[in-house]
Amino acid sequence: MENDEKYLPELLAEKDSLDSSFTHAMKLLNAEIDRLQKDETKKEADDYMDLFTTKNIKLKERVLIPVKQYPKFNFVGKILGPQGNTIKRLQEETGAKISVLGKGSMRDKSKEEGLRKAGEPKYSHLSLELHVFVEVFAPVPEAYLRMAHAMEEVKKFLFPDMMDDICQEQFLEMGYLNGGQDHGARGRGGPPVRGRGLPPGVAHSVLPPPGVGGCPPRGAPCQGAGALEARPAAEVEQ
Repeated sequence: MENDEKYLPELLAEKDSLDSSFTHAMKLLNAEIDRLQKDETKKEADDYMDLFTTKNIKLKERVLIPVKQYPKFNFVGKILGPQGNTIKRLQEETGAKISVLGKGSMRDKSKEEGLRKAGEPKYSHLSLELHVFVEVFAPVPEAYLRMAHAMEEVKKFLFPDMMDDICQEQFLEMGYLNGGQDHGARGRGGPPVRGRGLPPGVAHSVLPPPGVGGCPPRGAPCQGAGALEARPAAEVEQ
């Protein structure tokens, strides 16, 4: 089953890259894709869930990133955060492996295009739409709880708002990482508030003026993204 999970995306990628003039090859590809998809449906119908087993199960979901609706917004930078810290904390909080995969998931576009054309199985995801890949490995029902938690958290990053709490906290974190000092007021006698996902000691007390900081538009350099050349949080999903 694991091989089929890798095989089907590869076939879909080959179909997208195949010239339509190769009619016989296209028919064979379509037939094989149809066979695999029917097999998956049959396997799903034959599966039963044991809620009392301690054996780990693997759950995988792909969440589409709305880049077609909002092409200028840098969703990838928002999900990764400064130096990749946001997505790392997101994984720690949810207990799920979270990666950004698909078209536009690599910083070097020319390299991405070359890898996509090379057709290596490792990079077959580059032919898919830009998405967040969530993977959970845990016993039932813990696996489903983690997946649900991850879905709820990932959803918060898919709103194209540069002034929401996530982007504002990332702005503060970038200032912290760059050695900036917090000179702002903390409200009427209130203690400093630590923003969501900020490292200890960083107070959520100063927000940038409108249009400053936050998540840069898509296509602009992603500040604080470090040396991450590919977008997956850990390694590229096979």
